[in-house]
Amino acid sequence: MTATTATRKTAKSRLWQPPVVGIVTFILMFVAIGLAHTLMVMIEHNLGKQNTYALSPLMGFAGIVMLWYGIKSKNEAFQTWIGFFAGVIVWMCWVEFFYMWYGRENWGMLPRMDGPDGLNVSGTWPEYMIMGSTVGILLMMLCFYTFDKDTRCNMFIWFQKRLGLKEALGPSTKSARDRNYAIITFMETFFVTWFCYSWNLLCFDPGLVGRGDLFVGLNMASVFVATVWSGFCLTRLVKFKRTSTALRYAIPVGNIFWVNVEVLGKFGLLTEIWVDPWSYTLEMSVIFAAFVVLGILLVLAPKKEAELGNWKKKGA
Repeated sequence: MTATTATRKTAKSRLWQPPVVGIVTFILMFVAIGLAHTLMVMIEHNLGKQNTYALSPLMGFAGIVMLWYGIKSKNEAFQTWIGFFAGVIVWMCWVEFFYMWYGRENWGMLPRMDGPDGLNVSGTWPEYMIMGSTVGILLMMLCFYTFDKDTRCNMFIWFQKRLGLKEALGPSTKSARDRNYAIITFMETFFVTWFCYSWNLLCFDPGLVGRGDLFVGLNMASVFVATVWSGFCLTRLVKFKRTSTALRYAIPVGNIFWVNVEVLGKFGLLTEIWVDPWSYTLEMSVIFAAFVVLGILLVLAPKKEAELGNWKKKGA
């Protein structure tokens, strides 16, 4: 019995090796971004706008309760999943729905209009115009993480090395065992989503880039940068062995690559089926089923003892 179990575990472990772990986590997170858009649309459609506005603070609080349970757990894999889903929920309810209420209902803002007669909605709704104005706060928070000596984010570590901050900041005071991956994944999900939204919104803003050659050129440059950046990160992701680490790394990789999707949709080169699921029931059902299957496979994938919260004692 023991030999059979060991054989099965070895077989599964051979499957969950690079590049499988990285590819699966990237696809999962990329699909999750589209499904998050679908979830937001379905909530608004089923509850109605007024009920959505009224209930969104409570739904966001439910995400914080999820985060609380995740933080209390010692299981890194569980912490990562909870942190991700809590980040998605809180962003959707406490940012997007709140900005939607504030812009449309409280301020009575109108969306940007374009087209030959000036009567077509360009896609920049009031909530996104408000979101675009938060870039300064986003940059301030990114500066904070740049000066955080305990960060383990590759991007911020790269900045610290280039700015000569490593010696000034001193060694990190936290080991891997001291880090709580629920709050780390939560903040990563929140800030990566905010960053990529701001990226697209600035490039789409006619007040900044107009609607002519500069608009086209800047957005084509966005596609180039997003493709190269996400592609480079993907070459690192496919080398990962631990599913929990790969999941966290796949969050920015998937979001950066999604910048291309937004640009293609803006130029009318891609049908945004994720925001109109009722017209594409079969397609969205297949995508959702694929997400569920991939998620289950990752949950069942072999984990290292440290991922499960089973740390060896020092000296053992």
